[in-house]
Amino acid sequence: MSGKKKNKTKKAKKTAQAEALSLINHVARNARTALSRHLLDLGLYAGQDGVMLALDGYDGQTPGAIAASLGVKAPTITKTIGRLAAQGFVRREGSKDDGRMMLVFLTDAGRDQIKAVRKAQRRTEKSAFAGLKEKEVAHLLELLSKVDASIASELSSASVSPADRLLERDALEPQADDIPFGEEATAETD
Repeated sequence: MSGKKKNKTKKAKKTAQAEALSLINHVARNARTALSRHLLDLGLYAGQDGVMLALDGYDGQTPGAIAASLGVKAPTITKTIGRLAAQGFVRREGSKDDGRMMLVFLTDAGRDQIKAVRKAQRRTEKSAFAGLKEKEVAHLLELLSKVDASIASELSSASVSPADRLLERDALEPQADDIPFGEEATAETD
């Protein structure tokens, strides 16, 4: 293959990847917007459904555990729990084992709302996959899982602290004394 053809092929691949990632982001935004509209009909805001479903799976969790299971930060969950409590869908109480720990529970009104939340999700799924065959959805799921695994792999390697990177580098390259300590650590920020 000639050099020009290789460059065109590389450029086309990069363009396709950029378009694919852009489309994934666009689809995710649209799906979340569609679900949010269905949830709004129930008096719920985006994100509240995840908290309620997490509690439906295991009631009496700490806000930190809910945040971890949903992959969001604790302050986000705290605000969401506050709204859900004000709406009467959850209640907060101190742990009987550790008075410093707060646990979150669904109320009867919250439990009643779970069926409607699941129905809103199904409506969104149905409209999202209208016109696709079961085999196409399975293939899409397989491809998206691979993309997600690649992104997750990069994120987990990026979460290694600068100090750990220095230790790893030193283990691989013991003669790397020409880089002053701290230079690499200060170049990276979280």
